[in-house]
Amino acid sequence: MFPNINPSSSLFLANLQIIQNRMSTDEQQLTSGLRVNVASDAPDQISEILQTRAQISGVQQTQQNLSAVSPIVDSGESAIQQAIQLLDTATTLATGAAGTTTTAAQRLDSAPQVQGILEQLVSLSQTAVAGNYVFSGDQSTQPTYSVNLANGNGVNQLSQPGPPGQIDDANGIAFSTGLTAQQIFDDRNANGSYAPDNVFAAVNGLLTALQTNNVTSVQQAITNIQSASAYLNNESSFYGGVQNTITAANTSASSTLVTLQQQLSNLQDADATSDALDLTSVQTNEQAAMSAEAELKPQSLFTYL
Repeated sequence: MFPNINPSSSLFLANLQIIQNRMSTDEQQLTSGLRVNVASDAPDQISEILQTRAQISGVQQTQQNLSAVSPIVDSGESAIQQAIQLLDTATTLATGAAGTTTTAAQRLDSAPQVQGILEQLVSLSQTAVAGNYVFSGDQSTQPTYSVNLANGNGVNQLSQPGPPGQIDDANGIAFSTGLTAQQIFDDRNANGSYAPDNVFAAVNGLLTALQTNNVTSVQQAITNIQSASAYLNNESSFYGGVQNTITAANTSASSTLVTLQQQLSNLQDADATSDALDLTSVQTNEQAAMSAEAELKPQSLFTYL
């Protein structure tokens, strides 16, 4: 471009370009906080950087999933605890109704309270979080049961959902986060008949016994309700285990995220102190070079610029 420029001027121009490139790099790293802004900055490390970023994104997604499911699990566990308390009340009513001094009228007077317990149990089976039914498995937009005292278990089954989905912990290990209303409140035998620990059937059995003044059936209802209560305690322990798993998964994810973020920082972050010192140094060098070149005789580079 400048055929008459002497070799010393060409060397000055090349060195000046090097200085300006260093200045540009330092300024970019100070502005972005990154040592690697584009693949060409560190072609031998870009693959590892991208992989680490992907791992961080995966862990963050896991944390979001855990945060989303945690209130659902908590609500499920709380609903079961409330159901256990209702069964305790039903047991108390049944024990009183089974007494030899209790009259038919008194038993009938207890029936509305037991019916109320059944209705509350159905309401608990319809527990929802953010519009999604906790115990409706893969059909979470609708409840599974409604009250129908004409049926043996006192309810209508509105749907037969599949089990709730699973989520992964930070290590990619999947675990189940819940149970269906049928598993919890409407346990069945292999032939489809009501199991002795069927929550709905036990309470509805007590209701029928009170309405018909059948003391033998009241006594049987006590046994069934106690079995149902023990069954609910087992289901509650499942939810307690899920809560513990979520807590452990959150702790693991947080630890993993810190480690990955440190790895990514080591790979791509700029050293602000070093960059600032280097920028000052190259700016000084640039000024010195420009001053020195300006003092050269007219045949210098500046004659041709």
